[in-house]
Amino acid sequence: MRRWPRAAAYLIIATLWITGCTWLLLEQLIAKRGPFGVIPHPLEPPLLLIHGVAALFSLYLLGWISAHHVLRWWTRRLRRVSGGILATLLAVLALSGFALFFLSDDRWLHAMALVHEILGVALTVFAIQHFFFRGRWTTRTL
Repeated sequence: MRRWPRAAAYLIIATLWITGCTWLLLEQLIAKRGPFGVIPHPLEPPLLLIHGVAALFSLYLLGWISAHHVLRWWTRRLRRVSGGILATLLAVLALSGFALFFLSDDRWLHAMALVHEILGVALTVFAIQHFFFRGRWTTRTL
């Protein structure tokens, strides 16, 4: 990947990760209970807005990476397991994020929020593994 697309990809990924983790910390640790429910921290709405905008850009990034990176390495049979897990988690994360935007039923909304939060954190581990352990594991060695 050339320098500017790589920088843009890292910027999008970092923005998603930082805003998501910051929102999660604010929601779980700093939000207070009020007489009518949870009172969100004042930074939560702008963080969610930035996270949502970055998520739209990340969908384009996911398509670009799928068309260029995945197809190139899949045919060479390299890191199929970690790449397949990463792609699946990204797809479920995108679908759960999309569902959070459109669901209105509280039970489904809570379930999708939980899925999205857990996958967002777990995805970090798989992405680091996939990125840093280049060439160590192939489908032939598994």
